[in-house]
Amino acid sequence: MDIYESMSKRFSATPIPKPTGELSKENEKLTQWYLEQSFFCDFVYRNPERKKGKEFSDALVIYDDTIVIVQNKTQLSPRDTLDWSGKNINSALRQLRGSYRMIRDGIVHSFENDMIGSSMQIDLSKHKNFYGLVILAQVSDAYDPTGLLDESCRPNFPFTIMSLDDFFIAIDRIDTAGDLITYLEMRYDASRLGFVPPVNDEVHNMRKLAELVPKILEPYLHKIDPVRKVAAIEQRRSRLTMRVKERQDYIFSTVFYDMIAHAHDVDPAIFGTGPEAKLQAHRIAEVLGYVARERRIEIGKRLLAAAEESFNGIIRIITHVQKPISQTYIYIFTSTNRKRRQSFLASLTAAAQKKYGYRKVFGMATEPVGTGGRSYDFVLLDTEVLPKGTEVPKDVLEQLPEVTDRLL
Repeated sequence: MDIYESMSKRFSATPIPKPTGELSKENEKLTQWYLEQSFFCDFVYRNPERKKGKEFSDALVIYDDTIVIVQNKTQLSPRDTLDWSGKNINSALRQLRGSYRMIRDGIVHSFENDMIGSSMQIDLSKHKNFYGLVILAQVSDAYDPTGLLDESCRPNFPFTIMSLDDFFIAIDRIDTAGDLITYLEMRYDASRLGFVPPVNDEVHNMRKLAELVPKILEPYLHKIDPVRKVAAIEQRRSRLTMRVKERQDYIFSTVFYDMIAHAHDVDPAIFGTGPEAKLQAHRIAEVLGYVARERRIEIGKRLLAAAEESFNGIIRIITHVQKPISQTYIYIFTSTNRKRRQSFLASLTAAAQKKYGYRKVFGMATEPVGTGGRSYDFVLLDTEVLPKGTEVPKDVLEQLPEVTDRLL
């Protein structure tokens, strides 16, 4: 399955950009389209404006606590590669500096989100992580951009420089939001260790990053036990050295696309047609997007087994915890009527806050396989539901499985 085939199966993926003869605009649209591979339409802002008629950047991603600012440059002239690259990289970096300053200083404080139908407000107490991404659409041999950088143009937040071909290779392998944000972090951390990824050499870059994984992760893993540390390192390395889409069991991970699609399919009779209903779907997509691809495969297998086993009054519950974002996930399969199912889901998600110790809980409930259609109910908690000191009945807590796969 390649990027074009997988995108054709995605919820609300926009069509691949068609040639128009305007290469600069085509490459901007292609970058935006690639970003959708990891982030979905909900989170990708195409040529966002800082004010009416004035462009903020070529693309923007606003995802939970992270903002990615993107600038595209297309080489149309036959100029020497390094001459052109030096001028345009520094131009893009100045633009990144300016965009970041506008957000930091409150000059720009919201962006229009067409998917939600309302403005997305920037809150610097929430949106704490910024990354700059310079995409160069050019045909050239690999080169080190380090010597081309003008220090006066360097942004005062993490950034990375890639060719459009580099970005395609990366996005083809790293196709979830959580994985791509981690990859941008790894590229930046590697540069602080002395390795600056060359432009137009992404396969080599990934291999080199795989070698550096132990050093990159050391500040984050030094306190965990050796077995889990080795597992975390190998997991990160595998994401860089193989195309997970080539695994025969990749298909199991696509259950997450189904959940995201159904989250957006809100019933206007219940939720209305206003932006708040779409915003809730947006938040669910955000939560599910943090589950990395390999973990999606393993969870997808468990979800399918649970969906096949939950007949004749049997209730199957799957849980996992994502430690970096302090998030619990609960998936319930039951053939009970929908009203009772919704009540059960609400009770278990509240109980999960007490049992697993995390305030953020995502809950999903649906029918077994083969019941003629599929409906989903979702709960998303971000504040304590039960007052402090509340004792949850033992029989409720016992319905929640013990978590053995606390994710790194």
